[in-house]
Amino acid sequence: MDSQNKNAKIELTDLELAVLKKDIAGEFFPPEATEEERKALKSVIDKADKHCEDMDAYDEIGNSLMVWFLNQYEAQEAAGE
Repeated sequence: MDSQNKNAKIELTDLELAVLKKDIAGEFFPPEATEEERKALKSVIDKADKHCEDMDAYDEIGNSLMVWFLNQYEAQEAAGE
């Protein structure tokens, strides 16, 4: 694994970040969501899965890929990356 993948920047739109947080909080209900929100959540899931794969972090994610991914994003933002 090269170090470039280990340092891959997580890019999220405002909508993706919002639906990620709603999903983690248990407040995202797809039948009531807009098509745009559903597409945003699918995009977040795809990004989280790819990020986990790139970092080979399957042993680190615990019970929730989404919680792990949000933590990774928040750590990155806190570090000013």
